[in-house]
Amino acid sequence: MTIATLVLLTLLTGTPPIGPSACEQLGPINDNQIKISIATGGVPYRAAKDTFRVGEPIPVVVTMTNTGTVPVYVCESGTLYQDRPQLLTDGKPVTYASYRQSTILADELDQACKNVNLPQQVLLPPNEPVIVDWFNLAQGIGSLYDNGWYDSLPAGKYTLKDLRRLSCCDGPLSESNTITFVVVP
Repeated sequence: MTIATLVLLTLLTGTPPIGPSACEQLGPINDNQIKISIATGGVPYRAAKDTFRVGEPIPVVVTMTNTGTVPVYVCESGTLYQDRPQLLTDGKPVTYASYRQSTILADELDQACKNVNLPQQVLLPPNEPVIVDWFNLAQGIGSLYDNGWYDSLPAGKYTLKDLRRLSCCDGPLSESNTITFVVVP
């Protein structure tokens, strides 16, 4: 059988691929065992940065470190299901873009993550930081496809932390580190 045939059979039958299932763990995992770190500007293979121009997209990289002694799997199913960035400017919360708010509500109602999404398992060896995801925090001006959590940000100083699920679609949120960045004219 070819790989394409195996993939097609998996999709049609709903049988999970060989390997860890969405719930399988190599060892017991608890929220305190996983350290979540974020950085701005450093999409995989680019350097992190903390200064952006008005209208520039602002990518955020999510890194996880397993502080335990046994390897564990965490889920990666997509930023919509797992991330809830918390952005402040002058100590006040910035509101998500309106389309993002309606997308979150629609997902909660139809449970797309559980019914449609194909989550992946990411192996976290002990004490090794692993980039597990990245997302656009703020849309760039003129781009229709950034899917940022926030509209383009005006000039100012910002504080950001991410609340992230370790499970695929639901469950408690774990807090990342807090970072700051600036947007300049």
